Amino acid sequence: MYYAMSDIHGCFDKYKEMLSLIDFTPRDTLYVLGDVIDRGPDGIKILQDMMLRPNVFPLLGNHEFTAAVCLPWLMEEVTDQSLAALDETQLAALSEWITNGGGPTLRSLKQLTQEEREDILEYFQEMELYAEVKAGGRSFVLTHSALENFAPDKPLDSYELQDFLFGRPEPDAVYYPDKLLVFGHTPTRILGGKDKILRRGTWIDIDCGCVFKGGRLGCLCLDTMEGVYV
Repeated sequence: MYYAMSDIHGCFDKYKEMLSLIDFTPRDTLYVLGDVIDRGPDGIKILQDMMLRPNVFPLLGNHEFTAAVCLPWLMEEVTDQSLAALDETQLAALSEWITNGGGPTLRSLKQLTQEEREDILEYFQEMELYAEVKAGGRSFVLTHSALENFAPDKPLDSYELQDFLFGRPEPDAVYYPDKLLVFGHTPTRILGGKDKILRRGTWIDIDCGCVFKGGRLGCLCLDTMEGVYV
């Protein structure tokens, strides 16, 4: 089976419960559509679990992108002293990260060894921006966010980085005529989905607000189109 989930945001217990609920095995494939880290406490813990699973494929989210921007100059040692030595540009990037929920991730990084931090950075750098999948007789394009500057005939490798990371769908948006666009980034409650996976014609939003009060972690089975929730 092929599965997709998104925007886990440090909720390790929900992530592990979901893997149990879907009876995830080495024969299955899971795409995680970004924003594993930040806001919740255990994003690094989730990443380290994902890194051990060859059948889990991460896509880059805007939170991973922001962390990857900051990490190279925090690599030597994440301490109060190293943070105090940052220049204005680095401080601005770090401030944006923390303002957007990066505090728990930064604190977790301080507890890692140098080798573990390097492994995390390498994992971020290897994340793809999209995936094309066929399952259950359907074709899918998986991205972190709804595609900005969309054109149906535009090749995926012609989009800019920000088009994959920061797009917000209009409720009546129409994407591909012959495949479904699956994304997260925008909690479905904002689009009227009431913390459930939301399908509108040619697109499916699977960000069910996992880290927010009353939110859930949603997982979409691409073979059956069934949604599973924690």
